[in-house]
Amino acid sequence: MTSMLFDRRSVLRAGAAGLALASLPKRVGAQGLSGTVRVWTFLGADGQSPREVVLREIIKRFKTAHPGVDVRIEAQPFQELEVKFVAASAQNRAPDVIWMRDTFLDLVQQRGALANLDDLLSTEFKAKALPDLYPVFVEKSVFNKKRTSLPLWPSPAQAIFYRKDALAELGLDAPPLTWDTFIPVAGKLTKGDRLGFGLPTNDNSVSAFINIMSGFGPSIFDAATGQFNVTGPEAKEAANVVRQLVANGALSPTLLNAMGDDIQDQFASGRFAMVQAFAPRFQQYKQIAAGYSGKDLAVSAWPAFGTNPPAVLLGPYWTVGISAKSANPAAATAFVESLFTEEASLEWAKTAGLVPDRRSVLQNPYFATPAASDIHAFTALLSAPGVMTFPQRMPNITKIFPVMNTALQELIGTKESVDAILGRAKSTLGW
Repeated sequence: MTSMLFDRRSVLRAGAAGLALASLPKRVGAQGLSGTVRVWTFLGADGQSPREVVLREIIKRFKTAHPGVDVRIEAQPFQELEVKFVAASAQNRAPDVIWMRDTFLDLVQQRGALANLDDLLSTEFKAKALPDLYPVFVEKSVFNKKRTSLPLWPSPAQAIFYRKDALAELGLDAPPLTWDTFIPVAGKLTKGDRLGFGLPTNDNSVSAFINIMSGFGPSIFDAATGQFNVTGPEAKEAANVVRQLVANGALSPTLLNAMGDDIQDQFASGRFAMVQAFAPRFQQYKQIAAGYSGKDLAVSAWPAFGTNPPAVLLGPYWTVGISAKSANPAAATAFVESLFTEEASLEWAKTAGLVPDRRSVLQNPYFATPAASDIHAFTALLSAPGVMTFPQRMPNITKIFPVMNTALQELIGTKESVDAILGRAKSTLGW
């Protein structure tokens, strides 16, 4: 009460009584936040990955600013986050803050499970932070003029990681960027126990098949429906790429149930020369490298078909939203905003090797040092001519990736015709 009276008197003496009284409740409320903020994320509260380390520092700083707020991290399997959140919202037991993949945004917002952030974000955040984020990610989170979430860690999502030492064996600095030239190189990189290329084939949150198709550009997605032609010429060409990679030994017909974590662990041991991997894990891949030097790890766009530019598919990527049924929306909003401060963006970059969410942070002297060279490689991909996102609305999102991964497994592990495999996938999707 003393601080409130002091603040009011000070402002009155400054001659701005009307303005001060109008803004006072909001400011006092921000200073006096209390209660619990439950956060559903795939990161663990006690984990040791670089992103988990940064998250703990952000929470520690938030707690210092808001000692009355208890931030409770409730880690969830990332494959189940969105579906579990929708169910929890319907049962009135949803957390206050939810981390989601962009491909699930439409599904979640259709259920009315997300708050309109434009009604919650502070005036300062809207004026300074929001315009500082990458527009291509920010705009995708707005549905019917309702801002459902904020994108976290701008990156090219599922990129190609490669070992520079392995490519150097063939006199190359990087993988070729057309499929016609990439396929023979990938085959030549298979050597002894090392395979030329590793793909996750059983990960329900991504599909290497769609990443290959992205080499045709954003036109693969129908603008009206968000669907792609599962049995069309582009899909058939992507399927033929897979078959050629198997035929020349780049892909193993026995590696049919690999999750992203499986690929990561085997890549660390030296099993692959190149892999599909999640860009925000780049530093983690470097740190756990055992079968090669982490300094030899680099990132590449996906090869293109014909004269199209190399493909950079921005998704799935992570976004953060607030439950429409949050029991503590003010504190939840303050916590979400804390994830996007300039200090947090710099920490995401320095510790986890991620492109900072706040573009202005790139002016920091740190980004002129050799330590930031990887981040410059990612920012170059973000501005590449072949950059694209998944459609804002994708039908059957809970089925698309598993169905196309089943097709991918069949293309790799069987001799069944491409037409039969793709036709079955289309029928399963009901497209």
